[in-house]
Amino acid sequence: MITGMRNTILRAFWGMIWLLPAVMAGVPGAPPGPDTSPEDYPKDYFDMPVKTAIRLSGTFGELRPNHFHSGIDISSASGSIGQPIYAAAEGYIDRIRVQESGYGNALYIKHPKGYTTVYAHLDRFSAAVQQYVKEAQYKRERFEVDLSPPDGMFKVKKGEQIGRMGNTGSSEGAHLHFEIRHTASQKALNPLLFGLPIPDNVPPELRDMKVYFLNERREVVNSKAFPIERRTDGSYGVKGDTVRLPAWRVGFGLKAIDRPTGNTKNKNGLYALTLLADGQAAFQWHMSELDFDETRYLNAHTDYSARERYGAWFHRCFVLPGDRLSNYARTESLGAIPLYKDRPVKIVLKAADANKNVSTVSFWALRGDPVEPLPQPDCQFELPFDVDNRVDLEGFSMTVPKGALYETLYFQYSSEKNHRFGELSALHRVHDETAPLHRSILLSLSPKTNIPEALRPKAVIARAGNGRPVNCGGIWSGEQIQTRVRGFGDYCIMLDTLAPTITPISFGADMRRKNTIAFRIQDNFRTDGSADNLAYRATVDGKWTLFEFDRKRARLSHTFDGRIPPGTHTLKLTVKDDRGNVAVFERKFTR
Repeated sequence: MITGMRNTILRAFWGMIWLLPAVMAGVPGAPPGPDTSPEDYPKDYFDMPVKTAIRLSGTFGELRPNHFHSGIDISSASGSIGQPIYAAAEGYIDRIRVQESGYGNALYIKHPKGYTTVYAHLDRFSAAVQQYVKEAQYKRERFEVDLSPPDGMFKVKKGEQIGRMGNTGSSEGAHLHFEIRHTASQKALNPLLFGLPIPDNVPPELRDMKVYFLNERREVVNSKAFPIERRTDGSYGVKGDTVRLPAWRVGFGLKAIDRPTGNTKNKNGLYALTLLADGQAAFQWHMSELDFDETRYLNAHTDYSARERYGAWFHRCFVLPGDRLSNYARTESLGAIPLYKDRPVKIVLKAADANKNVSTVSFWALRGDPVEPLPQPDCQFELPFDVDNRVDLEGFSMTVPKGALYETLYFQYSSEKNHRFGELSALHRVHDETAPLHRSILLSLSPKTNIPEALRPKAVIARAGNGRPVNCGGIWSGEQIQTRVRGFGDYCIMLDTLAPTITPISFGADMRRKNTIAFRIQDNFRTDGSADNLAYRATVDGKWTLFEFDRKRARLSHTFDGRIPPGTHTLKLTVKDDRGNVAVFERKFTR
């Protein structure tokens, strides 16, 4: 009888989750989404893009720095690059992209039923596609290309090999990043909802919880650890089943992971979260689809400060007032739970994976007595999240546009005249880097002394930290230099007058027995904000020559392909940084 009741509850819960997009369709501001709900996604249309046993190292909607993961990551069966990759369904290659970072080498295949599949971090494409890409690179004289072949030029059959697994772009190991998109909207859809044969009968593992004390606007005024216990039946609860919380209104945060069957290593992400208060849905979040324009709202959905300080990923089970992510159901309270002194509230939090495995934590909550007074924030300015804000101080100004904040910011600022990063300006301590920004803000700084006209183009606004300073770019506006940044922290004006370095890895006078020329190119500054990355150009005997750049390894390489004939040649490699400092490597070699 208990089992029957449990199954009934689970069916009701999953019915609510599967119908969520349809329910949200009538809510103002909710995404239009694909024409079909997750329950109607075809379950036999796509094959797996690999033909070996599947081990997922990443799932759809998984929490990543500044974004939700938009596909599934399939690990290499051998642990190295080169594994064949196959088309998941019939169609044609609609887009081919080559990047130094990001997706690296990526293919986009358009399918007749209104879907597009994406295959990223490839080592190489199929021979015909590889040749097409190389011709475009030589024609445009650039490594990075974004190509749209004519429709039908590269038709593919289901199961046809289209490339090989790699480690290109921002990949941190040999794997395939695989996406399914709704072609018309370009929203990413959860591949685990398409019936792919990935066994998973393991429910999510609940690691930890937090409680957040909220004001009437659902803004966080304080937070505390909230220990949970695992019970013998596999469910979760709290010690004593009832907790007293000294607040009028609270929200909860959950730290949880999911592991598919047979995989005890990877800590994959959740599919859905539901919070019930006295049996009513107070909060619902699901990951059946993702709008790329909204992915940075991850920094509102998660406890950004806990991640930055301790590396802890907590899902907020309430919605901050400036969070516009479409993956929430628009419940009445949006997860803010009012507490009462004499009437306990039954809290049930359900965490689910895409295979309908559910873990539950439940307890009763009462308002404690006395209620803790709200802390008075120590700040110079109060910046509301829903308006444009500007701060003007001596030698410093900042513009924070509407939409950059998720809740009211109690802005803290200080400056230090003497510091280890130079004497061009004061060091401006711009709030706290553990506070998130959704959009870029504009910083304007004044130098302490006059910078000679010849050196002004070399000046940058730099983010100063414990490691190498970060060049955030900068242009002069009168007697101030300004740039856009997407993070708080310590900023000052610095000069960049040093050229990049070019270090040979595989190069010599005699290259007759070598397959590859390779260099490491680096700069004294890292780059962020409005600053440009290193630019490079290589020629052999005065003709542009393709060198591939792996930015994560700072490795620039050319693979001999017959374009350079036998004989003696002159290689010239030019590398330029954001401030126009140039390094040149020029040598002769024999091929």
